[in-house]
Amino acid sequence: MIRGAVIFFTLSFFILSSCQENQSITHIQFPDDSRTLVFFTDESNLQDESTYYDAIIDLKNSFPDEVANLKVVHSENEKLLYKQFNVKATPSLIVVHDNEVVTQIEGSKPKKDIVVSIEQALNQAGNSTY
Repeated sequence: MIRGAVIFFTLSFFILSSCQENQSITHIQFPDDSRTLVFFTDESNLQDESTYYDAIIDLKNSFPDEVANLKVVHSENEKLLYKQFNVKATPSLIVVHDNEVVTQIEGSKPKKDIVVSIEQALNQAGNSTY
């Protein structure tokens, strides 16, 4: 009986651990002539991130396409992207246009500052395409 339970738990462990998919983003592809938001997150810092989440929700009203294309980068195993975008702290929100960083906001910030900065960058990037 005990032997059967040990075998059952061992097999369950191997089956469940093999089902986990750990994909790491090593490069983000941006569509040509688009404005994209990239959000660098670290779930251990949820207090500071809540203002970013609120700001993203507010930005969705004015910029639905850009928010719909939001790329989220988690801190674990993403060191290459942190270097690519020169991210020093989380949370961090970046606006990319034509594969160039237009603006970058890092660390604890008030929601209003985040929204105003991102709106200005998205408007600026949108006007430069015409």
